[in-house]
Amino acid sequence: MSDQPISRREFLRLSATLAAGSVLAACAPAATPVPTAAPTKAAAMSATAVPATTAAAMACSKGDICIKPTSVKLPKGAVTFRLLDSGDVKGVYWKKFFELYQKSYPNITCQYDGLGWNEIAKIVPLGVQNGNAHDCFSIPLGISPAQAIQEGWIRPLDDLIPDLDKVKAAFPPMSFVEGINMFGGKTYTFPLGTNQRSNTMLLFNQEQMQKAGYDPIGKPFTWDDFRAAAKKITEQGAGKYFGIIDGGAQLPRWGFLIGDLMRLNGGVSYVNATGAEGFLDLRKGEYIFTNDNYIGAIELLLAMKADGSFFPGFMSLNALQARANMGQGNAGMMLQGLWCIDTWRAENPNFKYAVALTPTQKGGGTYSPLHASAGGNVEWWLYAKSKVPEIVADIFCLRGTLEGQYAWNKIAGLGNPGIFPQAIETASDIPSDLKSLEMQFKMFRVGPTLAVRNPDIVKVDLERKAPTPSVEQVIQGLMSGQITGVKQAMQGVKDAYDKELDRALKAAKDKGANVSRDDYVFPNWDLTKDYTEADYKAIKK
Repeated sequence: MSDQPISRREFLRLSATLAAGSVLAACAPAATPVPTAAPTKAAAMSATAVPATTAAAMACSKGDICIKPTSVKLPKGAVTFRLLDSGDVKGVYWKKFFELYQKSYPNITCQYDGLGWNEIAKIVPLGVQNGNAHDCFSIPLGISPAQAIQEGWIRPLDDLIPDLDKVKAAFPPMSFVEGINMFGGKTYTFPLGTNQRSNTMLLFNQEQMQKAGYDPIGKPFTWDDFRAAAKKITEQGAGKYFGIIDGGAQLPRWGFLIGDLMRLNGGVSYVNATGAEGFLDLRKGEYIFTNDNYIGAIELLLAMKADGSFFPGFMSLNALQARANMGQGNAGMMLQGLWCIDTWRAENPNFKYAVALTPTQKGGGTYSPLHASAGGNVEWWLYAKSKVPEIVADIFCLRGTLEGQYAWNKIAGLGNPGIFPQAIETASDIPSDLKSLEMQFKMFRVGPTLAVRNPDIVKVDLERKAPTPSVEQVIQGLMSGQITGVKQAMQGVKDAYDKELDRALKAAKDKGANVSRDDYVFPNWDLTKDYTEADYKAIKK
């Protein structure tokens, strides 16, 4: 394994590997959606530039999208702006937002692409390579912002927003964090949403669950309950519907599923993050892949597959397709996020769903918290070669106000709550939804962030490569039967991740970084509490 930093060619190759996911992912039936094409110069020039309307005069109530002038100077000529993210209910918001934005600024044409993560992992690297990436995009999963910066994918906002410090001051404490959304003192994006969102809430078909004789809300499931309920639902479905479904072709799903099933059982945890802290138990600085709970979670899903409880062909589905099948009554349970609910309401209005806690070994509502990093959800980034960077900055400013957060939550807040906690009131007017949100928030604590303690950790992330196969690919292989022997396979994963982290540390140190494996150990981390500034100060003593 080379000690050289990742090259552009290697970076693009890695991106393509992540995009392909695995051999299994290639079996997915869904065709790759085609994003909107980058505008040609002629097309842009053919548009008629019209002065902005008096947007400030727009009458807005709480929860309305209100396009008001910010401190950002927008282009006056005819331009086209393109945004790419993972869609779902976010797309509902953006389409409404852009409709109003174009009315306020008729010289700006907005194009939106909401695609699955597998497609994002293909389109973003390709767009960067061709110099026509979307002006604002989501970085593919598995690629850190630090790597994206090093490869010239994204650029900072500092020279675009005159009163940036004032704008940032309105955000909750610890929203802007070096190594998460700031790099080298520059602000690269706004944390417009909370990252305290579960990917694995138990979503279930009320009718099928009731017929099977289970009540996961009144009596939260143990793992045994979960398996038994899936088997019972499958039997009663008699081939018409099955106990459980998920998007097996979507690689990150396997990391979420197994990781959350493990973390909720207590004793060990890791912090959801894009850097090296992912999958590391930061109390000891050790990868969690050989933990008994982690192994047990994989064996649980393998047992459910052996029971015949999974929806046939689930290994070829992505998360969106799994959700669609669930809404059509083809499966009784699914472990995904609350963002599914808005889609079901729109596309399957007769589907009666409900939400319960993720199953745990003890059940009964007893669980250990999940952990997210400081710095919020950083989903949208400014393309380094965007010809209209001011529009991205303007949109971030509009979204980064309390008014903007109310508006976001009113449309997308159930599945993707904004980062301002006081704005959550507009997320829903349905009591069961608000209970689900409350349940989700209670599941989370803020965990340690490596770069807050030692900013040089970012230099290690720049050196670090995703081991091949990744942990998600190995779990996918186990579920498909292409790989056998859970413990042996996960020991191999742990060894590979340890070797790569040690290699990246050495490479960073050779270039002058002041880092060591000790930076990945936070012995004062209490899993039951938020990791605060006082904790960072205490560990430095």
